[in-house]
Amino acid sequence: MSADGQPSSEAALLITVSDPEKHGTSITAAFVDYKLSTVTQLSRYAAKEFFVRRRYRDFVWLRDRLCHAFPGCVVPPLPTVDSPLKDDRFSPNFIERRQAGLQLFLRRVAGHERLRESSDLQTFLEAKVWELQTVKNATGSSWLGALFDGTQESLKSVQSLMAHKVPDEEAIERVRAFAANYATIASASASKQHAAVRTQADMASDLRQLAPALDMLSQSETELSLPLTHMAAALDRVKELHLARVQAEHVCGLSALLAFNTGMATALNEVLANRDAALLQYQKAAAALDASTKERQRWQEAEHSGAPSPRSGVLGKLDELMYDPQKGSKVEVRVKEADAELSAAKERWEAISTSIHTEVDRFHRQTNADFSRGLREHVLEQLEFEQAQQREWEQLLDIVERVETVPGTAASFRPSSS
Repeated sequence: MSADGQPSSEAALLITVSDPEKHGTSITAAFVDYKLSTVTQLSRYAAKEFFVRRRYRDFVWLRDRLCHAFPGCVVPPLPTVDSPLKDDRFSPNFIERRQAGLQLFLRRVAGHERLRESSDLQTFLEAKVWELQTVKNATGSSWLGALFDGTQESLKSVQSLMAHKVPDEEAIERVRAFAANYATIASASASKQHAAVRTQADMASDLRQLAPALDMLSQSETELSLPLTHMAAALDRVKELHLARVQAEHVCGLSALLAFNTGMATALNEVLANRDAALLQYQKAAAALDASTKERQRWQEAEHSGAPSPRSGVLGKLDELMYDPQKGSKVEVRVKEADAELSAAKERWEAISTSIHTEVDRFHRQTNADFSRGLREHVLEQLEFEQAQQREWEQLLDIVERVETVPGTAASFRPSSS
């Protein structure tokens, strides 16, 4: 419990992603959904424990809603649509990687004190499938949608519109410079690590071809049949070690960490783009209020100066058609509406600007914790991987060392003294 008697963030909302199931057989219509089990102490939920099934597109909808409802928050990224290993999206390995990414997304959302209060998150976790679809169909766009839809294209558009804006305060400029630089570095690091893991996957592919070749060779060289057979078997096991390591890297290893961190850096830049969009909306609202106020002033001046002498003929008829006795009240309504929009836009911009500093602090703390744990686990896993390989080679060495070669004669196999 927290100091004010409320459930802690870790215990308040626990969500587990499990039991993936494939539905359908068509390549275009088939999909995989996952069981989402929720345990919560939050009173607004109808039950303390419950579960639903959700597919990837439902997660996409949730993240989109969180981004629009909380434009000042760094919303965690989802696992990418395309597999970094370019394998079948219905393969067990791909599904395992996606499940791990979805689990991490929900864990971070549930651990965020503002995001976990989202009504859309509650709907996502509680609603029946048809109820969720109804909500998704009824979901409209927000003020932000008109300017920024979360894509790289709209991000560049907003940045272009803000190119000539008044410079930010120094703290925001530092955040902006850090976010841009960090996103570039994180992406490059993830790319290099993926290349290293790809090399390991290629090694496994080579071993997959080498093992059967040695097995065939053992049938030709009868004196070396046993050691070659053992070597083929050892290489096959080493191949499996490499494949397991590659999969682990993309499920919970350094590759997964760097990919997630790259997504978090992109999300931080999205928040800055949201702030730019909010400021642009604020400036547009201020300009609209100014225009409406000047229109009212012109109308008032015209009223005070008295009505001009009526014109005759066609011009007089035109004056009669254009005269609007309700113009004064309409102008006042436009001024009030513009003033209300300006107040709302100002509040949105200030809210995002204020939350950025909190979000950046959270970003640094989480990143440091993630890498502190992730690097240690990576080193331990690499040691375990190397030790497992060494055991295979040591066992093979015991077999190979029993092969005797006499100059000028064929090799022979010396049985173990044991």
